[in-house]
Amino acid sequence: MRTGTEFQCEIETCALGGDGIARVDGEVVFLPGTLPGEKLIGRITAEKKNFSRAEIVRFGATSPHRVEPGCPYFGRCPGCRYLHADYAYETALKQRQLLDHMKAAGFECAPEAVAEPFAPKPELGYRNKIVLHTHKVKGETFFGYVMADNTTVTDIANCPLANPAINAELAGLRGDKGFLHSLHEGMDVTFRHTEHDGVKFWRNAPAKNLTWLREETPAGTLSVPCGSFFQVNPAGGAHLVKRFMETVKRLEPSRVIDLYAGAGLFGCAAAACGVSDILAVESDAAAAEAARFNLARRTANARVAAGDAGDALKELGREDAAHTLLIVDPPRNGLAFAAMQALTRSTLGQLVYVSCNPATWTRDAIRLGKGGFRLRRLELVNMFPRTEHFELFSEWVRD
Repeated sequence: MRTGTEFQCEIETCALGGDGIARVDGEVVFLPGTLPGEKLIGRITAEKKNFSRAEIVRFGATSPHRVEPGCPYFGRCPGCRYLHADYAYETALKQRQLLDHMKAAGFECAPEAVAEPFAPKPELGYRNKIVLHTHKVKGETFFGYVMADNTTVTDIANCPLANPAINAELAGLRGDKGFLHSLHEGMDVTFRHTEHDGVKFWRNAPAKNLTWLREETPAGTLSVPCGSFFQVNPAGGAHLVKRFMETVKRLEPSRVIDLYAGAGLFGCAAAACGVSDILAVESDAAAAEAARFNLARRTANARVAAGDAGDALKELGREDAAHTLLIVDPPRNGLAFAAMQALTRSTLGQLVYVSCNPATWTRDAIRLGKGGFRLRRLELVNMFPRTEHFELFSEWVRD
């Protein structure tokens, strides 16, 4: 179909990313802002080789799960993809997307290994961190999020996902002419909130006098560098830690290795369960320093290596890893090939894999299966409510 063509359709499902999928005359069409079962008239906005993109002209029938988005930026801001769906249905859609993707990729597991998804509350006002961007046009300052066109910056007065304290700080700064004058073209401003420290913000990079923040977790209080990674959803992050602690208590490992350790969150969780022999591996120097501090307060036998995860995994091939529990929480690109190769060649028998990307997790799951691992349990955690993203907590064993 050519751009501008109008058509009638019914939405069959939602793809990873949140767009509804319809089939029109045998052609796949993606329509953002739609839900399965909805009937509508759409208009083609872009033609691709194997699919088209379209916009809504008008609805004929809407889903019973449709709700008012409640955000003036919805549809323009690419952050929230599910504000038009009730939260329980959003979580169910994400579970379906995950299972469909696993099947399409050729990864099979026992049905009983797939747990019910977990939907942390609240679904709004949960983010402890947001990053706003600056764009200046003819002397006018725009301070907010980059829109779906990847160019326009729209002023954001209030983000429904941000912690209320962040929104309050943002409102105060918008009335501060000195602050607005200090913003330059292309400047990023990061807002960060913790219960201990309140709201801190910085332009581009944290100031030297703004070093560590304190986060409350099920494993106790952690010190976290301002610029280092930490889960943006406190309730969702706490659930991951609790799940890991349950795993540690059940398996009773003598040693825990925490790869991509950040500030040592999962290592500290293992220490809280009585494990004293802990190795944390983290490539970011600031996060590794925080991990040393956090772990030293909990056990004398913890070691932090500021290095590459693949190198640490190669050591597993030279020792008895039968009573070692490995936890990996890699970035979105998943485990590097060298790290995966070292893992599958090791004698390791117990693994926890935390992922924020279902595509790379599924790729790695296939590799783990070929390396002798079996998926024991998989749980989707809706870590990022109202957005397209989610987290996976998976447990693996070697039979």
